[in-house]
Amino acid sequence: MKTDLIMKRLLRLFLVIATTTITIATCYVAIIYLYPFLLAFLLAFILQKPIAFIEKQTPMSRAYASFFVLVILFGLLASLFAIGAIELVQAFYYLTKQIPKHIHIFSDYIQLQVETHLTPIYNQLMSQFDALQQNQQQTIIEQLEHFLQRFTQQSTSWIESAFTSIIHTLQMIPSLFSICFFIFLGTFFICQEWYKLKNVYHAHMPLLFKETIHAMKLTSQKALFGYIRAQLLLTLISIIIIYLGLLVIGVDYSFTLALIIGLVDFIPYLGTGLFFIPWIGYLFLTGDYTLTIQLAILYGIIVLQRQLTEPKLLASQIGVNPLLMLMITFISFRIFGLFGIFLVPLFSIIIQALYQSHLFHHLWRYIKNGTIT
Repeated sequence: MKTDLIMKRLLRLFLVIATTTITIATCYVAIIYLYPFLLAFLLAFILQKPIAFIEKQTPMSRAYASFFVLVILFGLLASLFAIGAIELVQAFYYLTKQIPKHIHIFSDYIQLQVETHLTPIYNQLMSQFDALQQNQQQTIIEQLEHFLQRFTQQSTSWIESAFTSIIHTLQMIPSLFSICFFIFLGTFFICQEWYKLKNVYHAHMPLLFKETIHAMKLTSQKALFGYIRAQLLLTLISIIIIYLGLLVIGVDYSFTLALIIGLVDFIPYLGTGLFFIPWIGYLFLTGDYTLTIQLAILYGIIVLQRQLTEPKLLASQIGVNPLLMLMITFISFRIFGLFGIFLVPLFSIIIQALYQSHLFHHLWRYIKNGTIT
């Protein structure tokens, strides 16, 4: 009898694992091939309140209200994209004027360091090299040639990869516009048929499934919007601090640089360091110690305010344990690489929503007793 009970539990455990695996695989395939429509559904869900408000306050039908809201939304996004593009063009124009000067300064610095430190070492090595036997000299020359050959091949490969990435990015622009077009149309049709889809959902879905989905929706909605609010607030604070700091220091195009660096602040665990650390290192090497110290202080202030405000904001908005988020970060990085770091908040929200919807509790009860409720 006990053996039969164990076998039934193992069978139910196998069914849960198999179902979970199939569900994850289905979601993965759906994300790859249907992601424009998944984004369209998410947008339609977000836009329900504005559409309902316009439909109620104006004589517009639902179709016209949906189209009106979508035009405003995509127009706003296009305007933000245009402003960002203009700022980037100004930044690149500034860089094309400044980079040659900085390259010349850096080259002079490298030449001075070579003449001061490396040339005496080179002369000393050459004197010792001349004292070696013929076969030893030949071995050293062959090793140097082999090293230079590998270095040249690797450098060529890096350059080719960089150009390939740039070309691939440019080729994606037409595809990006077509994807945005499908997202626009998908969102419009979903918004138009929202109540019909909602009725089909309520008519055919089991009660337990609807309760779980409802609990997940409430949790994930609160966490998602809370995370977006927290990130926007943190980014806005960083942009203001960077702009004021660069303005006080006297750096040209302070607003453009602050905007670009602040947007990069969205990258978890890297953020503004991607700009400030190489910039500070370059200024230190070229001997501009005053600006080095000023930027280092500014970067320290940004990191300090981020470390003080981010944990409290994210913990209060998402409600995920910091240790769990660290584990999710490591697993996501191992599976998806550097891109996986961007997915950490999404995975954290999903896990938190699954836990608070009591889905794991229901599955365990099914495995143990064969009942879900």
